[in-house]
Amino acid sequence: MSDVSNSRLIIPGFGRVYRAAAPWTELLIRLMAGLSLLPHGWPKLMNLTASGAFLEKSGYSPGLLWATLIACTEVFGGILLALGLFTRVACVPILIFLLVAVIHHSQFGYVWNNRGLEYPLFWAIVVFHFLMNGGGRYSLDAKLGREF
Repeated sequence: MSDVSNSRLIIPGFGRVYRAAAPWTELLIRLMAGLSLLPHGWPKLMNLTASGAFLEKSGYSPGLLWATLIACTEVFGGILLALGLFTRVACVPILIFLLVAVIHHSQFGYVWNNRGLEYPLFWAIVVFHFLMNGGGRYSLDAKLGREF
């Protein structure tokens, strides 16, 4: 969390608001990052054969193995990230998955509208934040009093 110093703010009175809101904004970002993975992973998990065939065609062999790993990473990793449970552990496979996606999408340039790397790169940076900082104040990890 960045430290908001009242002396640097144009309107110093906002410092209290910023400090109070910061943990909640981190929660919202973590929820969005985790839950955004679900609609990508669930269809793969429900149809591993088709997902495997697509991945095989895309050069990721064995396709069924990669489909299973990706689907489980997106679904179960996404749920854990959203809950802030085993946050750092969950971030590792998610980050690996996203970095592979960055490499894959780099062939299309930067802009996501052209299937570029912008979107997976953005989410990789978000997930990297939670890998480095944990789930935050409003996470199940914090509730348990342990981070993994």
